[in-house]
Amino acid sequence: MATRSVRTIDPAYHKLLDQESRPIPESFRRDSPIEPGPTFVPVKRYYSKEFFDLEVEKIWKRVWQMAAHEDDLPDVGDYLPYDIAGLSFLVVKTDENEYKAYYNACLHRGRKLREQRGKQADELRCPFHGWAWNIDGSLKQIPCQWDFPGLKRSEQALPEVKVGRWGRYIFINPDPDCEPFEDFIGDLPSHFKLLPYEKRYKEAHVAKIIPCNWKTANEAFMESYHVIATHPQILMGGAHDVDTKYDVFGNYSRAIRCGALESEGMPQWPPLPDDGKMRLRNPLNGFVYERIEEGLVEVVSPDGRKGRFDINAKCLEGDLTEVNPHLVNWAGGPQVAQTEFDKAFAEKAKKNEKKIHPRVLAAEIQRESLREVIPSIADDIADIEFTSIFFTLFPNFHPWGSFNKINYRFRPHGTNPEECVMECIYLAPIPEDGKYEPCREIHWLGIDDDWTEAPELGMLAKVFNQDIRNLPLVQQGMHATAMENLQMADYNESKPRHFHMLLEEWINRP
Repeated sequence: MATRSVRTIDPAYHKLLDQESRPIPESFRRDSPIEPGPTFVPVKRYYSKEFFDLEVEKIWKRVWQMAAHEDDLPDVGDYLPYDIAGLSFLVVKTDENEYKAYYNACLHRGRKLREQRGKQADELRCPFHGWAWNIDGSLKQIPCQWDFPGLKRSEQALPEVKVGRWGRYIFINPDPDCEPFEDFIGDLPSHFKLLPYEKRYKEAHVAKIIPCNWKTANEAFMESYHVIATHPQILMGGAHDVDTKYDVFGNYSRAIRCGALESEGMPQWPPLPDDGKMRLRNPLNGFVYERIEEGLVEVVSPDGRKGRFDINAKCLEGDLTEVNPHLVNWAGGPQVAQTEFDKAFAEKAKKNEKKIHPRVLAAEIQRESLREVIPSIADDIADIEFTSIFFTLFPNFHPWGSFNKINYRFRPHGTNPEECVMECIYLAPIPEDGKYEPCREIHWLGIDDDWTEAPELGMLAKVFNQDIRNLPLVQQGMHATAMENLQMADYNESKPRHFHMLLEEWINRP
């Protein structure tokens, strides 16, 4: 039987690289496509408590996982609880360049030692009965120790979990027999040569509970396939449906959204009027979405049919009854202030007499902005490094590449298999003059809050509104479907496929 070949966009991608005017980092030349599928995933894995408990035993108690960032713990004695899937650990800065992590439980009756972060502690004292430990984990004091005959102080140090560090992130692993952290992440750091994560600080950190399984959310942010239907406004910037290169390497995977490999057959539409009104067009079918007021959008089809819709895409009047709910939200939902980049891009796009590709134009603007922050390397950055390059380190950490600030983490919320915590962290380049003030606190949004209530995320907040509208409905659909398995695309869903290959491997380990 003939072996089915691996489908990739590698040839077109390398042709794009050959057009670059600046040197390309070696990592961008690597090709490591996933093997052909199919990949089928049992639907029950997204809501079964039995499978959730199996994940706790086989994944969360054994895998390396990002727990904190150095900016969370600036001073000796600072500590931060890390909770996941009913487990809890306490990350503590014990010296100027040393961090430890302990099981977050008193050795007396099991009370959590700390519920929230704290600063410059000189001891970790349990609020229940007062047992206390030094920040290095050694026992400090047991009130009424005479009442514990046979207790050996030398055996009462706080149990530690292993700690690993990369790019100012602090990872933990509860498994005492785990592989070395450096082996686990492999050559991931080699993709960040020009601006290593060690030279970035935490600019923003926003978190929100999402009513879906952690894998449902985790997978939604791994691929570009969903952009076509969920974020069609992005397609107007020069990125179309065959423009993301996918590769897998050991415990991590990579996507490079090129923004220039336009597919054939995409419809061409006339420009929209430039009259100051909020309008956008769905590039797939030509429908135009116009904001009438907050919560009210009028949609007009190319053949002249019209409809008015509320923020949830419910038809209020007209002969159009079905439209894209994500574009209704984009046009009619709460707006965010335009960033300096957006303003500069819009202005330069208007004056784009040389017809420079939007990808190159965006790179020029970002490079110009970075000259004020990291002037020594700004002019060395190739255009491709300003595109969307997003990695996934198994199981749940998503550092974005090159000069994009985005990082994601998705973790179970308590022991409920149908809730998770989604976190977006912005990492910005540390200015070469050394002047910066990192974000120290997480901005928690309520479960029903709009993402635009986190203005520090800029336009990404509106993108999240589109993504998060899907996720509870995906979770509900898992219960409603007649299918036993989900089915994943061979290439466009390379990263979720790779994730499930690793998940299966971990679940089946002895």
